[in-house]
Amino acid sequence: MIVEAFARGDRETLRNLLAPPVFENFRSAIQSREEAGETLETKINAMQQVDINEAKLEDGLAAITVRFVSEQVNVTRDSEGNPVDGETEEPDTVIDLWTFERDTRSEDPTWYLIATDSPD
Repeated sequence: MIVEAFARGDRETLRNLLAPPVFENFRSAIQSREEAGETLETKINAMQQVDINEAKLEDGLAAITVRFVSEQVNVTRDSEGNPVDGETEEPDTVIDLWTFERDTRSEDPTWYLIATDSPD
């Protein structure tokens, strides 16, 4: 949901799934893309691996870091639809570490994305 919402520029969906600092980073990237007249196309071809990298519970806050390995096609296009970044056909292997957090004392079941990282 987050990857697709980011590609579409869907700030409302992102606001409901991201912690405020992460949302601000995503919002800023979307705004820069829009100001440049660019669009982003993202297609996840396959999730090759999903592993829990770390999990902790402290003072009622549960946090889990997940390592995602996926095959994705990511293409940024200019205002005329021409590719300016990324491959249109060949998928890339993308490795991400995403950390989600949830207040276990809350009735809200949402796990919010609080950090993203790409290991070297």
